[in-house]
Amino acid sequence: MSKHFGAGNDPLHIRLDEFSAPLFQALLAYQRLAPVRFHMPGHKGGPGYPLEVAEAFRRHMFGMDVTETRGLDNLHVPSGVIRDAQALAARTFGADHTFFLTNGTTAGVHAMIMTTCKEGQKIVIPRDAHLSVIGGVILAGLVPVFVYPTIDPEWGISVGIPLEEYERALKEHPDAKACLITRPNYYGMAWDLKPLVKLCHDHGIPLLVDEAHGAHLHLHEDLPLSAVDMGADMVVQSTHKTLGSFTGSSMLHLVGNRIPPDRVQRMLAILQSTSPSYLLMTSLDIAATVVRMRGHQLMEKALELSARARKRLAEVEGVRVLDRPGMDRLKLTVSMVNRGIAGYELKSKLMDEYNVRVELADFENVVAFITYADTVETVDALVDAIKGLSEQGDRGVRARVHAGDQARFTSALFAPAERALLPRQATLAAHELIKLSQAEGRVCAEVVAPYPPGIPLLYPGEVIDSEHLDVIDTALSLGAAFRGLAAGSDGGLVVTVVKDVKR
Repeated sequence: MSKHFGAGNDPLHIRLDEFSAPLFQALLAYQRLAPVRFHMPGHKGGPGYPLEVAEAFRRHMFGMDVTETRGLDNLHVPSGVIRDAQALAARTFGADHTFFLTNGTTAGVHAMIMTTCKEGQKIVIPRDAHLSVIGGVILAGLVPVFVYPTIDPEWGISVGIPLEEYERALKEHPDAKACLITRPNYYGMAWDLKPLVKLCHDHGIPLLVDEAHGAHLHLHEDLPLSAVDMGADMVVQSTHKTLGSFTGSSMLHLVGNRIPPDRVQRMLAILQSTSPSYLLMTSLDIAATVVRMRGHQLMEKALELSARARKRLAEVEGVRVLDRPGMDRLKLTVSMVNRGIAGYELKSKLMDEYNVRVELADFENVVAFITYADTVETVDALVDAIKGLSEQGDRGVRARVHAGDQARFTSALFAPAERALLPRQATLAAHELIKLSQAEGRVCAEVVAPYPPGIPLLYPGEVIDSEHLDVIDTALSLGAAFRGLAAGSDGGLVVTVVKDVKR
């Protein structure tokens, strides 16, 4: 005889106000705030999905959270619907082969590095690369050869790595097995890669591109060319950043025949979970289908919204907006340094006073992401908030900054550092935690990076010097947060260093 349980006896009947799951409750609270979102993911909470598709997805989400079973294929040996979805995505973004990633672009970066380089070999990487790049270097046991970006003196941001830097690196290290570049960056700087593609191919090595912020570039002629269109060999894109997939889902594209697809598949099988999320894969399939069907139209809309924001902001006293030839204009970089307001503080004021959330802040600037999920109303809310803060003047400003502070910080962030150990050696060595104030001369054991954007100040194996400590102090005083630093028992900051190794 079956036993009937009424709702009151159901062991899973728990009232929502009694359900004390911290993250779940925090996300519910965030939803109740209904912030105006100018941060990733690109779907902005759902408006980036077709209404009927979004409703079907919501209605069937629990049922779609499945494992590999008949008719649903296997990400690591795709031969059915996943193979077909990836092939359609490749066609959508102009690639020859495309792989779905459920461990984010980080897994794609690691796969690119491990596919092309073996332990002990050299790889040319930018000093302003995302920390996932050094993670790949550590995993593969490689020797990094750094190239250094050009810094815009007015805005204090990287505008790219000159071709001459790669030429220098390959001349000094002709045994390098690959070159990697990050493009575009957080600020939308997107330079021509065709000369670098040719340089790498002339040297018989592949060009790997971390194009996390460029999944949308292929879709409209008024956007910069994507690295795929310029012939880079491997390109990884965060589909969730600027298009409509869920956070943590990305795509890895292959172009040409220099890289064997089966080797990439093997590397991804090592780097990704053996239980990949069908919800993430489905969101990639939906995002690719949306832009395959309406991509140009949607990018046209987003570009018009960006133009509207830029036009209105140009009329606001004390506000600057980044505008450079060839940049991705869907990245809106705004500065109120002429009011003495730090970017970190501007980000906080937008949140606290106007319920507007941007993606990134640095010393002088904030960065807002505009996507096709935005509307005239959301863009006007952002502009009105910035205008309102401008009208306040410097009233209530806590931390003053001056033009040039960001450039000085960026120059220090990207400066060469003394290397005592290779990154993998330092990562696997015996470690100890010490006070940051006592770290001068010690060898760093992990990445220390202001986050976002996640560009390392220090890599594992590099010697901490007084300039690094000054940079950290200044950044913290203006509201920056650092990955790789933690609060000690006395409230001061501690850092992880290699035990018994000093310089």
